[in-house]
Amino acid sequence: MTAADPHVSPAVLVVTRDPALFDDLHSLLRARGRPVVHVTDLTTGYDRARIGLTILDTCDLVGVEEALAQLPRPILALTDDDGRAEALIGAGASDFAVLPCSRAVLSARISAALKLRERVVPALSDSQSSLQTLLANLPGVVYRCANDPEWSMQFISEGCYDLTGYAPDEFISGRVQLIGLVHHEDRDRMREQVQQALSDRRPFRVTYRLHTASGACKWLWAQGQGVLDANGQPTAIEGVITDLSELRQTKLELEEREILLETLLAVTETAYILCDEHGAVDYANLAAQTWLKLPDSRLVGARFADLLTGLPNELREAVGRGRDSIFTVDHQGGDFEAYHLVMRNVQISGRPHTAYAFKRLTRELARQEVEVWKKVIRLIAHEINNTLAPISSLLHSARLINAAEARDARLDRIIDTISERSKHLGEFLKGYTQFARLPRPRLESTKWRSLIDRLDELVQFKIDAAPEDLNTVNAVDRSQIEQALINLLKNAVEAGGPPEEVTLRLRAHREGDEIQVLDRGPGIPPELLPKVLLPFYSTKRTGTGLGLPLCREIIDAHGGNLRIEAREGGGTAVILWLPRLAAA
Repeated sequence: MTAADPHVSPAVLVVTRDPALFDDLHSLLRARGRPVVHVTDLTTGYDRARIGLTILDTCDLVGVEEALAQLPRPILALTDDDGRAEALIGAGASDFAVLPCSRAVLSARISAALKLRERVVPALSDSQSSLQTLLANLPGVVYRCANDPEWSMQFISEGCYDLTGYAPDEFISGRVQLIGLVHHEDRDRMREQVQQALSDRRPFRVTYRLHTASGACKWLWAQGQGVLDANGQPTAIEGVITDLSELRQTKLELEEREILLETLLAVTETAYILCDEHGAVDYANLAAQTWLKLPDSRLVGARFADLLTGLPNELREAVGRGRDSIFTVDHQGGDFEAYHLVMRNVQISGRPHTAYAFKRLTRELARQEVEVWKKVIRLIAHEINNTLAPISSLLHSARLINAAEARDARLDRIIDTISERSKHLGEFLKGYTQFARLPRPRLESTKWRSLIDRLDELVQFKIDAAPEDLNTVNAVDRSQIEQALINLLKNAVEAGGPPEEVTLRLRAHREGDEIQVLDRGPGIPPELLPKVLLPFYSTKRTGTGLGLPLCREIIDAHGGNLRIEAREGGGTAVILWLPRLAAA
């Protein structure tokens, strides 16, 4: 090989086994000041980076297409068969000359090839520079690998270091194999998907996990396609690889938040309805379905205005006002329900929607009323107790004085009467202060069978419960729940119906336990049902009006709820719901 001066113009590579041809070419090129590198075959080493033009004598070479693929561009192919010229150009030659030809023709072809290089090389350099910049800034990796079992890497962009922790030369040299980094649970699936796509001559898209140099596991997304040879077989694979780890984590977090939101919307008592710009329902939570007495399948897609047709006028008017408001709905018998309507215009997927939230305030207002009564009771009890204490002391002194002096029987009776009434007043206050100062429940694991057996010793009633329900364990304040159930069972006995019809029904569920206290008395008039849970209201002449409110306070303190309903066929049902709790 003839050495070339690195300080002059790029060398011309001459590939020929014909000495005479080389001498002619060397003479022409030396006259142009071009260094020459001479090789007789492509296995001879040469510095590819110093070559500016290749002159290829095709007469003696086998596998010209493969030779053209390995040679630096541009390529001037010399052939003694003008019929091969088109094939040479198609295989990658820039120009050709048919031998034998005059020195002038050969010189002209060389000049044309050199001018082509002067035009192409700067543009190619700019293109390569732009490509390198583009590849360096891509959020991922661009690669080309052989379609062999190891997927031997032929090219991989610099982004592989950030993605895997390995440098490009480690992949190119084969020291690191990309397929070897793929998680073992994903490797076979990934191969099958890629090979199936190559077989179908279509692009592939595959998601998989990959172990990095640091030991971390990343989620990657790859897209690529096969590079076909002359026979249409995929001999290589080209594509891109992108890191999905952050996107996947974000997606998982969004899914978790969506599940949490769905759960919260499912258990809340507030009815939520979402409508699109045409007024069609896009979403309705469980409370809304219960409120409208329609399943989700019939709500979604229906016009909200049509759904409101059968509802009270007050509700339709509130929605029609198009703003937040508080409204009441009157029912027969003087009962009413108060609601807080919140309306918001929101954008979802670029489309306008209206969100409606209907919150029932009746129970909350009743709770506030109860709290006010509690404060009043505590204040009155405090003042009365402050009065009873000195009265008790004065009565004791009066007894001593009366006994020491001439005993007056009338005075003794007066003192006894005052003492007895003071005692009764104290006991009377005790019931009220118990309601006003109900302690927080002390939860303990309790089997329903043992608690109900204890009640059976105090009150006569029937038990309607399966053995497995009786053996259910829940965490409750045993003394408080016993007190609440005793009050309810005594009320049922005193309701005036057949004593043998008083029933305690227990149904255990995964989320909690439902207890019903049932009687066949005359029942509570519908117009009085909303009032019986208010403090001091009683349907009995001698009642204090605190029994049912105290029961509700106990159940509320356990996170449950209490409601009263009229039974079909006569009588009353008091229904308790206690959620499944854990002992403290």
